[in-house]
Amino acid sequence: MSYLETTTHDSCNIWMTSLSDKYKCRPETPEYEEMSLADFAALCRLVSGPNEGKDVLPLLNQLGFVQRRKNDKPAIIRYYHCSQEKDPEQYYGRLLRLYLPHRSEQELKPQGFQTYQSFYNSGFVQLPCSDHSESVKRVVKRNKDKYEKNSEDIESALEEFEQNRDVVIDEWCNLAPESEVVRMQCDENLPERHSDDENEQENVPDYSRQSDAVTEIRAVREQPAVDPAVVRVMYQNLNQKQACVFYAIRDWCIQRVCGLNPDPFFFYINGGAGTGKSHLIKCIHSEASKILSRLPANAEEADISNPTVLLTSFTGTAAFSISGSTLHSLLKLPRSLKPPIQGLGNQLDEVRSELINAEIIVIDEISMVSKPLFAYVDARLKQIKGTQRPFGGMSVLAVGDFYQLPPVRQSKPLCVYDPEQIDLWQEHFQMITLTEIMRQKDDVAFAEMLNRIRIKEKTDELSQCDRDLLSQAVTAPEECPTEVLHIYATNKNVESHNTDTLKKLHSNIIIINADDFQKDKCTGRMARRDKPFTGGRNDLPDTLNVAEGARVMLTRNLDTLNGLVNGAFGILVKVVRSENDGHIIKLGLRMDNRQPMRHNRSANAASDDLVYIERAEESLKFKGADLDEKKIYANPEVTAALQTMRQASVEETMPLLQVRETASRPDTLTLIHHNTEGLPSHISDIKSHHEMCLADVLCLTESHLQGSFVADSLHLDGYTMFKRNRHVSYTNFPHMA
Repeated sequence: MSYLETTTHDSCNIWMTSLSDKYKCRPETPEYEEMSLADFAALCRLVSGPNEGKDVLPLLNQLGFVQRRKNDKPAIIRYYHCSQEKDPEQYYGRLLRLYLPHRSEQELKPQGFQTYQSFYNSGFVQLPCSDHSESVKRVVKRNKDKYEKNSEDIESALEEFEQNRDVVIDEWCNLAPESEVVRMQCDENLPERHSDDENEQENVPDYSRQSDAVTEIRAVREQPAVDPAVVRVMYQNLNQKQACVFYAIRDWCIQRVCGLNPDPFFFYINGGAGTGKSHLIKCIHSEASKILSRLPANAEEADISNPTVLLTSFTGTAAFSISGSTLHSLLKLPRSLKPPIQGLGNQLDEVRSELINAEIIVIDEISMVSKPLFAYVDARLKQIKGTQRPFGGMSVLAVGDFYQLPPVRQSKPLCVYDPEQIDLWQEHFQMITLTEIMRQKDDVAFAEMLNRIRIKEKTDELSQCDRDLLSQAVTAPEECPTEVLHIYATNKNVESHNTDTLKKLHSNIIIINADDFQKDKCTGRMARRDKPFTGGRNDLPDTLNVAEGARVMLTRNLDTLNGLVNGAFGILVKVVRSENDGHIIKLGLRMDNRQPMRHNRSANAASDDLVYIERAEESLKFKGADLDEKKIYANPEVTAALQTMRQASVEETMPLLQVRETASRPDTLTLIHHNTEGLPSHISDIKSHHEMCLADVLCLTESHLQGSFVADSLHLDGYTMFKRNRHVSYTNFPHMA
């Protein structure tokens, strides 16, 4: 990637040398001469220079350096599989490339042999360190046995399983029918299990019966591609405080790449709604990912698709808004967070390989993260990274507003000290507060009022101006439009309003009962109940009332990557019924956020633009709007905790030119020289720079201006432009002009 970033956009030289190319240029020593490609991949490692350790040898044609692995511990190699019956030529070509020592493709199919198969079956070769010829088949088999043990038997067993997988479903009943009867009788005699509040598990959005049925695609492997022009505009729109944070983290990344090993940072970005927290996350992710991809550690072997910056959140909705994934999905956290902390077990290698390059983890909506969950994140990162440093030695950027939603079913927010819980917040994190309203720039008065209410204490009174502004937003329930979103305080009121509104707007109402099953005592098989069980508060609804054309909202995370998350809106367009009994099996939704799907969720979805799911819920909810000042106040514990929290000092990092303090002094003349590399292309960057325009004199070189006219778009407010074009400065040397 570093090489591609240095090339021009129209460059055609994009090819890089592969492992196969470097194998053909291996050193001409006895131990390397007899190596097959499989041996080279398993027993050798490519290093960046001759000083990387002992026994480092240069490759031919200046393709780098190679070193034998220590203790001859082989690596696990991956290679392409193909069928011997369907494509024999490709099959034998793979065998020869992997297991026959060679230095060119011509050696794998010499003159006189028309196919790879013929050379494999009847060819002979003499290895460099041997005094006699051997059959190709014998050499290939000897090397193949090192890496493919019982491969034919395994493939045969897999094919047999695929052919008979539908036949062996009830095979246990045939093998041990008496044991199956005894087991069924034991199940019937079991006492009814009742829920226990002590074992109640945390209400995590990722864990539900609906989400268990559909495997979520993890967004960690493929970060969203962003147009460089869009990223540039994002950088230009950063305000001064956002730029301070941006440059502080950018400098940390540069130090990390340069091998200075800076200490991990633990920043908390605080700010009310509309202060640009999500915008700052996207800017930091883009710049930090670009810089950290150049880390020298494991540069030759690391998978560049593995992320260096992890974007996470507690809820699927917040994770989708920043193109990230939920904490539970990314780190494979259990639903119950009660001690003792559970390890990853057999999944450790998988997760560790995914996060091997990760240096920074961003946690959005930090207010919803509980202390037990935060402790679990710390323990999981320590396990993944193999170190006992806080959060596994990774830097943490926590973003959110503790005055907003608190942790689910937790008494105290993360920032409030609790002696009975593990406290990682007060010890490590420093706060940076964003105050400038960025989202509601057209209605600053209303946004500022909301932020005043955000920190209002119980004893404070609203100003008359704020009270009048709030009163304008109060509407009587009977005057509220039916089609707009309503919010209620309880689920019971929500369901009542949804039912009434659905009857008013639609006549073709469809009742869908939950698919609950119970074992038939006579047959011993599971049968669908006529009436569903009564579920608990964490279960899906027992019955749904829907209609084609009705507005709906998802209430479970189905696929964070594609935006099918709790809170996503859409319209019910199609009801899919079973061809056998007419039972409703799927609902087709047209989502409001209609972006290209990363994968097909159903075979039915291939012919239309709908998303097919199994559950949906009517989304109209009502808010009973009263203006009781006694109910409008901030959590005093949060206020006290934030007032005593350590403040991060990032202002000194942002001034790249260090002129802020001297620019305002009357006895100081500030002059800045800047090589623009084309003023028309970078005038927007100069205008948006929070420090460049503090100078008394700006000297802009390499402006690439021509002619005597300067466009108005190139003028800076408060400055008078004087220009001198290049050809005027080099009159005696016209070839330089």
